[in-house]
Amino acid sequence: MRLIVTSKEDEAGMNILAQLLEKTDWAEVGSYEGNPCYSAEDFVIVTTNEYHLYCDNIDLALKNKLALTPEVVIFASKHRSESGTSTLTVHPIGNFSSAEFGGKERALVPSCPGMMTSALRILKTKAEKARLDYKVSFEVTHHGPYLETPTFFIEIGSLAPQWGDEEAAEVIAETILETKAEDYPVAVGVGGGHYTPRFTDVAMANRISFGHMIPNYALEKADDAMLETAIERTPKASIVYFHRKSMKKPEYRRLKEWFESKGLSAVREGDLEGL
Repeated sequence: MRLIVTSKEDEAGMNILAQLLEKTDWAEVGSYEGNPCYSAEDFVIVTTNEYHLYCDNIDLALKNKLALTPEVVIFASKHRSESGTSTLTVHPIGNFSSAEFGGKERALVPSCPGMMTSALRILKTKAEKARLDYKVSFEVTHHGPYLETPTFFIEIGSLAPQWGDEEAAEVIAETILETKAEDYPVAVGVGGGHYTPRFTDVAMANRISFGHMIPNYALEKADDAMLETAIERTPKASIVYFHRKSMKKPEYRRLKEWFESKGLSAVREGDLEGL
Protein backbone atom coordinates (compact mmCIF):
# COMPACT_ATOMS: atom_id res chain seq x y z
CA MET A 1 0.00 0.00 0.00
CA ARG A 2 1.17 3.50 -0.87
CA LEU A 3 0.39 6.28 1.56
CA ILE A 4 -0.10 9.85 0.33
CA VAL A 5 0.29 12.49 3.03
CA THR A 6 -0.95 16.07 2.74
CA SER A 7 -0.95 18.84 5.34
CA LYS A 8 -3.65 21.42 6.01
CA GLU A 9 -0.80 23.88 6.63
CA ASP A 10 0.50 23.43 3.07
CA GLU A 11 -1.31 25.24 0.25
CA ALA A 12 0.14 23.16 -2.55
CA GLY A 13 -0.59 19.92 -0.73
CA MET A 14 -4.24 20.88 -0.38
CA ASN A 15 -4.32 21.81 -4.06
CA ILE A 16 -2.87 18.42 -5.02
CA LEU A 17 -5.31 16.67 -2.66
CA ALA A 18 -8.27 18.30 -4.43
CA GLN A 19 -6.95 17.06 -7.77
CA LEU A 20 -6.33 13.55 -6.43
CA LEU A 21 -9.89 13.27 -5.20
CA GLU A 22 -11.17 14.08 -8.69
CA LYS A 23 -9.01 11.47 -10.42
CA THR A 24 -10.58 8.24 -9.20
CA ASP A 25 -13.30 6.87 -6.94
CA TRP A 26 -12.17 7.14 -3.34
CA ALA A 27 -13.85 5.54 -0.34
CA GLU A 28 -13.72 7.29 3.02
CA VAL A 29 -11.94 5.00 5.50
CA GLY A 30 -11.86 6.63 8.90
CA SER A 31 -10.17 9.83 9.96
CA TYR A 32 -6.84 11.15 11.18
CA GLU A 33 -6.62 14.26 13.37
CA GLY A 34 -10.25 14.94 12.49
CA ASN A 35 -9.62 14.82 8.73
CA PRO A 36 -11.15 12.15 6.48
CA CYS A 37 -8.89 9.43 5.09
CA TYR A 38 -9.50 8.03 1.63
CA SER A 39 -8.70 4.72 -0.01
CA ALA A 40 -8.65 3.67 -3.67
CA GLU A 41 -6.91 0.69 -5.23
CA ASP A 42 -3.43 0.56 -3.64
CA PHE A 43 -3.51 4.08 -2.19
CA VAL A 44 -4.54 5.70 1.08
CA ILE A 45 -4.63 9.48 1.54
CA VAL A 46 -4.14 10.98 5.00
CA THR A 47 -4.25 14.68 5.88
CA THR A 48 -2.51 16.02 8.96
CA ASN A 49 -3.17 19.28 10.78
CA GLU A 50 0.52 19.79 11.50
CA TYR A 51 2.99 21.16 8.99
CA HIS A 52 4.29 17.99 7.42
CA LEU A 53 8.02 18.69 7.83
CA TYR A 54 7.50 18.13 11.55
CA CYS A 55 5.34 14.97 11.40
CA ASP A 56 8.05 12.68 12.73
CA ASN A 57 7.06 9.00 12.87
CA ILE A 58 3.70 9.58 11.18
CA ASP A 59 4.08 6.09 9.71
CA LEU A 60 4.21 4.63 13.23
CA ALA A 61 1.27 6.78 14.36
CA LEU A 62 -0.86 5.57 11.46
CA LYS A 63 0.06 1.97 12.16
CA ASN A 64 -1.08 2.36 15.76
CA LYS A 65 -4.25 4.38 15.06
CA LEU A 66 -5.47 3.08 11.70
CA ALA A 67 -3.62 -0.23 11.29
CA LEU A 68 -1.91 1.13 8.16
CA THR A 69 1.49 -0.26 7.20
CA PRO A 70 2.55 1.43 3.97
CA GLU A 71 5.32 0.20 1.71
CA VAL A 72 6.08 3.76 0.66
CA VAL A 73 5.06 7.24 1.83
CA ILE A 74 4.59 10.07 -0.67
CA PHE A 75 4.31 13.61 0.67
CA ALA A 76 2.49 16.00 -1.70
CA SER A 77 3.89 19.39 -0.85
CA LYS A 78 4.96 22.87 -1.78
CA HIS A 79 8.53 23.73 -2.68
CA ARG A 80 9.75 27.11 -1.48
CA SER A 81 12.46 29.18 -3.13
CA GLU A 82 13.01 32.91 -2.95
CA SER A 83 13.81 32.89 -6.68
CA GLY A 84 10.13 32.24 -7.40
CA THR A 85 11.08 29.90 -10.25
CA SER A 86 8.22 27.66 -11.38
CA THR A 87 9.48 24.21 -10.44
CA LEU A 88 8.18 20.66 -9.99
CA THR A 89 10.50 18.52 -7.88
CA VAL A 90 10.92 15.13 -6.27
CA HIS A 91 13.45 14.27 -3.58
CA PRO A 92 14.40 11.96 -0.71
CA ILE A 93 14.44 13.30 2.84
CA GLY A 94 16.72 13.47 5.84
CA ASN A 95 19.49 15.60 7.31
CA PHE A 96 23.22 15.16 6.80
CA SER A 97 23.95 17.54 9.67
CA SER A 98 21.60 19.78 11.66
CA ALA A 99 17.81 19.48 11.54
CA GLU A 100 16.78 23.04 10.73
CA PHE A 101 13.60 22.04 8.90
CA GLY A 102 12.26 19.01 10.70
CA GLY A 103 13.43 15.47 11.09
CA LYS A 104 16.39 14.43 13.21
CA GLU A 105 19.94 15.68 13.23
CA ARG A 106 22.28 13.46 11.19
CA ALA A 107 19.49 11.05 10.28
CA LEU A 108 18.25 9.93 6.87
CA VAL A 109 14.88 8.42 6.01
CA PRO A 110 14.92 5.33 3.76
CA SER A 111 14.70 6.47 0.16
CA CYS A 112 12.51 4.96 -2.54
CA PRO A 113 14.73 4.93 -5.64
CA GLY A 114 12.66 2.98 -8.17
CA MET A 115 9.43 4.81 -7.49
CA MET A 116 10.91 8.27 -6.92
CA THR A 117 12.91 8.21 -10.15
CA SER A 118 9.90 6.88 -12.05
CA ALA A 119 7.90 9.81 -10.64
CA LEU A 120 10.50 12.24 -11.97
CA ARG A 121 10.24 10.81 -15.49
CA ILE A 122 6.46 10.76 -15.52
CA LEU A 123 6.30 14.26 -14.04
CA LYS A 124 8.54 15.67 -16.76
CA THR A 125 6.61 13.93 -19.54
CA LYS A 126 3.27 15.14 -18.23
CA ALA A 127 4.48 18.70 -17.64
CA GLU A 128 5.75 18.89 -21.21
CA LYS A 129 2.53 17.41 -22.61
CA ALA A 130 0.49 19.96 -20.63
CA ARG A 131 2.85 22.71 -21.82
CA LEU A 132 3.50 23.83 -18.29
CA ASP A 133 6.23 26.44 -18.01
CA TYR A 134 7.89 24.63 -15.10
CA LYS A 135 11.34 23.19 -14.61
CA VAL A 136 11.25 19.54 -13.50
CA SER A 137 14.10 18.18 -11.41
CA PHE A 138 15.35 16.18 -8.52
CA GLU A 139 16.41 17.95 -5.38
CA VAL A 140 19.05 16.51 -3.09
CA THR A 141 18.23 14.89 0.23
CA HIS A 142 17.06 17.51 2.72
CA HIS A 143 14.60 18.33 5.54
CA GLY A 144 12.18 16.29 7.66
CA PRO A 145 10.10 14.62 8.85
CA TYR A 146 11.72 11.46 10.18
CA LEU A 147 10.17 8.11 9.26
CA GLU A 148 11.30 4.50 9.05
CA THR A 149 9.30 3.81 5.86
CA PRO A 150 10.74 4.55 2.38
CA THR A 151 9.59 8.08 1.57
CA PHE A 152 9.86 10.82 -1.01
CA PHE A 153 8.39 14.29 -1.55
CA ILE A 154 6.77 15.53 -4.75
CA GLU A 155 6.34 19.29 -4.87
CA ILE A 156 5.08 22.42 -6.61
CA GLY A 157 7.26 25.50 -6.31
CA SER A 158 8.35 28.01 -5.67
CA LEU A 159 5.91 30.64 -4.33
CA ALA A 160 2.18 31.17 -3.74
CA PRO A 161 1.15 31.66 -7.40
CA GLN A 162 2.54 28.22 -8.25
CA TRP A 163 1.21 26.54 -5.09
CA GLY A 164 -2.30 27.39 -6.19
CA ASP A 165 -1.81 26.40 -9.83
CA GLU A 166 -4.47 23.76 -10.51
CA GLU A 167 -2.83 22.57 -13.73
CA ALA A 168 0.44 21.90 -11.96
CA ALA A 169 -1.42 20.15 -9.13
CA GLU A 170 -3.27 17.99 -11.64
CA VAL A 171 0.01 16.91 -13.25
CA ILE A 172 1.40 15.94 -9.85
CA ALA A 173 -1.79 14.09 -8.88
CA GLU A 174 -1.69 12.08 -12.10
CA THR A 175 2.00 11.37 -11.59
CA ILE A 176 1.44 10.02 -8.09
CA LEU A 177 -1.33 7.70 -9.25
CA GLU A 178 0.59 6.43 -12.29
CA THR A 179 4.04 5.95 -10.77
CA LYS A 180 5.30 2.38 -10.61
CA ALA A 181 8.58 1.21 -9.11
CA GLU A 182 11.20 0.45 -11.76
CA ASP A 183 13.81 -2.26 -11.34
CA TYR A 184 16.88 -0.40 -12.61
CA PRO A 185 20.35 -0.23 -11.02
CA VAL A 186 20.15 1.89 -7.88
CA ALA A 187 22.61 4.71 -7.30
CA VAL A 188 23.69 7.05 -4.56
CA GLY A 189 24.30 10.45 -6.15
CA VAL A 190 27.32 12.47 -5.02
CA GLY A 191 28.30 16.06 -5.82
CA GLY A 192 26.74 19.02 -7.54
CA GLY A 193 24.30 21.57 -6.20
CA HIS A 194 20.88 21.47 -4.61
CA TYR A 195 18.85 20.96 -7.81
CA THR A 196 21.04 18.17 -9.25
CA PRO A 197 20.74 18.99 -12.96
CA ARG A 198 23.26 16.27 -13.78
CA PHE A 199 21.45 13.53 -11.87
CA THR A 200 18.14 14.66 -13.39
CA ASP A 201 19.50 14.53 -16.94
CA VAL A 202 21.08 11.10 -16.38
CA ALA A 203 17.86 9.71 -14.90
CA MET A 204 15.79 11.03 -17.80
CA ALA A 205 17.93 9.25 -20.39
CA ASN A 206 19.12 6.05 -18.73
CA ARG A 207 18.11 2.95 -16.81
CA ILE A 208 19.11 4.14 -13.34
CA SER A 209 17.25 4.91 -10.14
CA PHE A 210 18.63 7.45 -7.68
CA GLY A 211 18.20 7.16 -3.95
CA HIS A 212 19.92 9.55 -1.56
CA MET A 213 21.76 12.42 -3.22
CA ILE A 214 24.57 14.22 -1.41
CA PRO A 215 25.47 17.69 -2.74
CA ASN A 216 28.87 19.30 -2.35
CA TYR A 217 27.66 21.53 0.46
CA ALA A 218 26.60 18.47 2.50
CA LEU A 219 29.89 16.67 1.80
CA GLU A 220 31.63 19.42 3.75
CA LYS A 221 29.81 18.25 6.90
CA ALA A 222 29.11 14.57 6.25
CA ASP A 223 31.61 12.17 7.79
CA ASP A 224 32.12 8.54 6.80
CA ALA A 225 29.34 7.40 9.12
CA MET A 226 26.83 9.65 7.34
CA LEU A 227 28.00 8.45 3.94
CA GLU A 228 27.49 4.87 5.11
CA THR A 229 23.99 5.82 6.23
CA ALA A 230 23.27 7.20 2.75
CA ILE A 231 24.20 3.82 1.30
CA GLU A 232 22.24 1.86 3.90
CA ARG A 233 19.16 4.05 3.40
CA THR A 234 19.23 3.67 -0.36
CA PRO A 235 17.66 0.21 -0.76
CA LYS A 236 19.50 -2.09 -3.21
CA ALA A 237 22.22 0.52 -3.85
CA SER A 238 24.88 -1.04 -6.08
CA ILE A 239 26.41 1.97 -7.84
CA VAL A 240 27.50 5.52 -7.14
CA TYR A 241 27.17 8.32 -9.66
CA PHE A 242 29.35 11.41 -9.25
CA HIS A 243 28.77 14.86 -10.67
CA ARG A 244 32.47 14.88 -11.42
CA LYS A 245 32.72 18.31 -13.01
CA SER A 246 31.41 19.89 -9.82
CA MET A 247 34.19 18.39 -7.70
CA LYS A 248 37.92 18.87 -7.34
CA LYS A 249 39.80 15.88 -8.72
CA PRO A 250 41.49 14.85 -5.45
CA GLU A 251 38.12 14.89 -3.64
CA TYR A 252 36.47 12.89 -6.42
CA ARG A 253 39.26 10.28 -6.37
CA ARG A 254 39.11 10.01 -2.58
CA LEU A 255 35.34 9.53 -2.52
CA LYS A 256 35.37 7.15 -5.49
CA GLU A 257 37.84 4.92 -3.68
CA TRP A 258 35.82 5.14 -0.46
CA PHE A 259 32.50 4.19 -2.08
CA GLU A 260 34.14 1.35 -4.00
CA SER A 261 35.57 0.05 -0.72
CA LYS A 262 31.94 -0.18 0.47
CA GLY A 263 30.96 -2.33 -2.51
CA LEU A 264 29.47 0.32 -4.84
CA SER A 265 30.74 0.58 -8.40
CA ALA A 266 31.42 4.12 -9.63
CA VAL A 267 29.74 4.55 -13.02
CA ARG A 268 29.66 7.16 -15.76
CA GLU A 269 26.76 7.77 -18.09
CA GLY A 270 28.44 5.73 -20.81
CA ASP A 271 28.30 2.68 -18.52
CA LEU A 272 24.51 2.86 -18.29
CA GLU A 273 21.86 1.39 -20.55
CA GLY A 274 19.73 4.02 -22.24
CA LEU A 275 15.96 4.11 -21.92
